[in-house]
Amino acid sequence: MTDNQVLKNITVLYAEDESIIQEGITETLNLFGIDVICAQNGQEGLSIFKSSNKKIDLILTDIKMPKLDGLGMIEKIREIDKDIPIVITTAHHETSFLLQSIELNIDAYVLKPIDIYKLKENLTKAIQAKVLKEELIKKNIKLEIEIKKNEEKQHIIESQSRFAAMGEMISMIAHQWRQPLSSIGTASFNLKYKLLSEKFDLDTQEGRTEQTKFFTNKLDEIEFYVQNLTTTIDDFRNFFKTDKELVNTNIENSIKKSLKIIQRDLESNNIELIQKFESQNQINIYENEMIHVLLNILKNAQDKFIEKKTKDAKIEIKTLDLEDSVQIEIHDNGGGIAEEDLDIIFEPYFSTKKEKNGTGIGLYMSKIIVQSHHQGELFAKNIKEGISFYIIIPSML
Repeated sequence: MTDNQVLKNITVLYAEDESIIQEGITETLNLFGIDVICAQNGQEGLSIFKSSNKKIDLILTDIKMPKLDGLGMIEKIREIDKDIPIVITTAHHETSFLLQSIELNIDAYVLKPIDIYKLKENLTKAIQAKVLKEELIKKNIKLEIEIKKNEEKQHIIESQSRFAAMGEMISMIAHQWRQPLSSIGTASFNLKYKLLSEKFDLDTQEGRTEQTKFFTNKLDEIEFYVQNLTTTIDDFRNFFKTDKELVNTNIENSIKKSLKIIQRDLESNNIELIQKFESQNQINIYENEMIHVLLNILKNAQDKFIEKKTKDAKIEIKTLDLEDSVQIEIHDNGGGIAEEDLDIIFEPYFSTKKEKNGTGIGLYMSKIIVQSHHQGELFAKNIKEGISFYIIIPSML
C-alpha cells in the first residue's frame, strides 16, 4: 500500500491558531486526498472531536494555542479514544513540551516551519498502523463469516450423510427381515392350516400330544425369528445413537458389529468376506462413527461389484498393530478407481455412482471422522485387481 493510498479519504482534525499556516497546510493535505476539519484552538478542537458526525481518523495539532493548548486537548481526547493517531507541530523553542507529549502517546511530531514531505511521512506512519489494524479487523470479520458458513455447510453435509446412511440401513433392514418374516409367515400358515384341517385327533392322548408338540415347535420357531428381528433393530438403533462417547475397545469388536449389519447383504450378493484380525491393541474410538466409516467402505465395494457384475467378488478385512496405532485395511477386487479420480474421492459431493444416485458425501464424512474426530489417517490405493482403503487410528485418543 503506497503512502497516497494510506492517506487517501482519511479525515484529519487539524487544530492551529495561526490562520495562514492552517490554510496552507489544509490546502496541501487536500491535495493528498485528505479531508480536513479545522479548529482554531484546543477547546474548539475538543468540541469538534466530541460532536463530529464524521469519523475522525487522525489528530494534527499545534502545541501553543489560546483557551486550551494542544497538549490539554490531547489529554482530554485520550480519555475518549486511547488509540487515535496524533501528530503535533511545534517550533524549535517548544521542544521542551515533547517529553510531556510522549507521555500522552504521541505518534509523531513535525518541527516548524513545516516541511511538507516530513509532514506527509509522519502522517503516513501515524495512520498506517490504524489502517492496517482496521483492515485486519475487516478481514477477521470476513474470516469469521466464512468459518461460520463452512460450519453451516459442514453441518448440512453431516445431516445429508446421516440421512444417506439411514436410507442404506433401511434397505439392509428390509433385506435382513425378508427371510425371518417369510419364515414367521410360513409357521403361522402351518399352524392355521393344521387347526382348520383338523389334522390332529384330539379325542386321543396321542393326537393331543402330537398337536402340542407341533404347536410348541412352530411357536419356538416364531419366537426365534422375532428375536432375530429384535436383535437387528437393536443393532441399527445403536448405530444411529447420537451420543458421542469414547469407547475403549479392540478394533475387531467394532468391525464385527459392522459386519452384523451388512454381512447378510454381502452373502446374498455372493461376495466372499475374508477376515484377518491381527491387532491386539486397545484403542479409544467413537465407535458408532467408526462403524459408519467401515460400513460406507464396505457398501461402496458391494455397489461396485453389483455394478460391474464382478465374478468371484471378494472383500478382505485385515487389522494389524503399528508402533503407536492400529491399521485397518479393506481390500476388494472390484476393479479399482480411475487414477485421475483417486485424489478427489474424499472431496464432498464427488461420486462415481451419480447415475445410481450416489450422494458423494460418504467418503468425505469418513475422512472427517477419521482425521478430525480421531486424529488418524484415511487414504486409498489402487491394487492389482481393485482398491485398498487404509484406516490408521492412534492407539490412545
